[in-house]
Amino acid sequence: MSRRQTLANLSPSQLNAKIGGNNAAGPGRSAKDPPGALPAKGRKSMAVGLVADRPSAVGAGLDPRRSSAFGAKPSGPKQDPRPLSSKDYQASCIRAVITYLSTHNFPAAVAPKTLASPTGKDFATIVTFLFQQVDPTFRIQGKVEDEVPVFFKRLNYPFQISKSALFAVGSPHSWPAVLAALTWLVELLNYTEKADDTAGSAFERENKVEQEFLDYLAAGYGAFMSGNDDRCQQLDDELSAKFTAREGDLEARCEQLKRANAEVLAELERLRSLPDPVVVAQQQREEQLVDMQKFEQLIQNLQGLKQTLTRKLSEKKSDLQAKQDQIAGAVADVERLRQRVASQTINKADLNRMIMERNKQNEMLNSEKEKCEQMEQKVHEQEVQIVHRLTALESTVERYNKLAHRLKLIPATSKRADGTNYELRINRDSANQADFSSLDLKGVVKPGLERLCEMYRTRASELSQDLISLREACVARAERNAEKKEENAALEGEIARLEAQLQAAKDAHEEKCRRLVAQADSIKAQVDEFRSAASNRTEHMEERLSRVQAAYEQTKRDCEAELSRLESDLKAAMQMLIAHKEAVGGAISRAAGTVRQVKAELAAGGAPRPVAVA
Repeated sequence: MSRRQTLANLSPSQLNAKIGGNNAAGPGRSAKDPPGALPAKGRKSMAVGLVADRPSAVGAGLDPRRSSAFGAKPSGPKQDPRPLSSKDYQASCIRAVITYLSTHNFPAAVAPKTLASPTGKDFATIVTFLFQQVDPTFRIQGKVEDEVPVFFKRLNYPFQISKSALFAVGSPHSWPAVLAALTWLVELLNYTEKADDTAGSAFERENKVEQEFLDYLAAGYGAFMSGNDDRCQQLDDELSAKFTAREGDLEARCEQLKRANAEVLAELERLRSLPDPVVVAQQQREEQLVDMQKFEQLIQNLQGLKQTLTRKLSEKKSDLQAKQDQIAGAVADVERLRQRVASQTINKADLNRMIMERNKQNEMLNSEKEKCEQMEQKVHEQEVQIVHRLTALESTVERYNKLAHRLKLIPATSKRADGTNYELRINRDSANQADFSSLDLKGVVKPGLERLCEMYRTRASELSQDLISLREACVARAERNAEKKEENAALEGEIARLEAQLQAAKDAHEEKCRRLVAQADSIKAQVDEFRSAASNRTEHMEERLSRVQAAYEQTKRDCEAELSRLESDLKAAMQMLIAHKEAVGGAISRAAGTVRQVKAELAAGGAPRPVAVA
């Protein structure tokens, strides 16, 4: 007994599944299927339902002329958006194919190296096995390069497989596209298996409930015919208890799912509230890079200071050696003079004169020492000032180089360098002014920067004119967008009107069904009355009862036929409404894409390209 189910709460995918699955077989595998093959239901839904049983827009009762109102489909082969040349993507495809083959009893061992560059024989074996999962009777009768594209086309593979790619299937330029097609087929097979498992479990549950209800009807009818009202009441109570228990289980399951959903939402909010670890890591990396640059600059400064101090130390050592030589010469002179004085006869007047001369020489020596110390102090202060100024100059040079790099002036091959090297370096150890800087600031850098400034002033004036024209174009685009929005609003009103008409027709059909059910109940009540009054006219009433039952059965069949017709009408109306909604959604999406494209072109600073609006 088939229970009637309303179509108001069905999604488009469920509606299509209900239309195409009326004649599908139940879940389970056939005893004749090869190892690893799909269930019979899965093979039919792929080999027949996905290709031949798909209703077209015209076959479903839609007007074929409506498609031209929203633009025709683009002609020519589709471009594959998948990264076929990526090594990582090819490796993931190879893993997916190997996993499917190993879990579905593929008769041979397949290694990643085999799928990286397969031979024609290996490819034929693998593709034959995969095609047999869809159609167990498939055999390659002719050439592989002729039958493989045809089979993929029957499966509605969205991209074209050329025969030239299958002549040398393992070549680097043709194998990635074929590998992507095999991966698509494996994903389709996995999806079909999971869908069949889910549909099978739901079918078993529905059959169990219907079987219980049929058992209840059989037992209740037998008790009713025997006049056992207590048994009828007992059966009603048992059925009510079963449905109450099932309802309690469903409510408990629903509450459990609600709690799990709330926990997942709370965890999601907590994760969203946390800072992005990628952003935090990038900030830390940027800070460490800045610190590293500072340390490298400090190391360079310290190395330059070390070289300067080393040079000064060598100079001081040479000065010290010269002073020591002078002192040694002076000591030798003093010793020579002492010997000369010792050999001379000295009177008192000469002694007094020498003492006076020595005191005078000591005073002169002390004054010279003070002058020397003062000069050394001044030299030290001048050196400290020079070091500070060189450090400040290096920071200024570093800032100049950073700004030049941001302005794409560094290196010489940059966009705005025009072959000129604008990178500035200073040499602490230079002996003259020409070697101190690596660039001629007045002769090269300043004229080049002035040329760039003049060029960009001219460019800015041109861009201001372009901006005015772009703003005018943007205003025109906004007006056209407003017109499209008004058209969309009119289409939405039309959709609402059609939905209201559909709901009214649905309500009228349901009212008619209720009237037919009430009529059937009244006929059943008359039958009951005739059965209770048949004590004296048994034969006559039995004959009349059979006629009434025949009329009841005929009325029941008429009701079921009417219900099936109404259901088919509702399905056709739902398909028309779904197609109309998809067409309106496509038009809205294209209009939104056009607006985003114009905004992106305006933000990029270029003149917008004319866009055809369907």
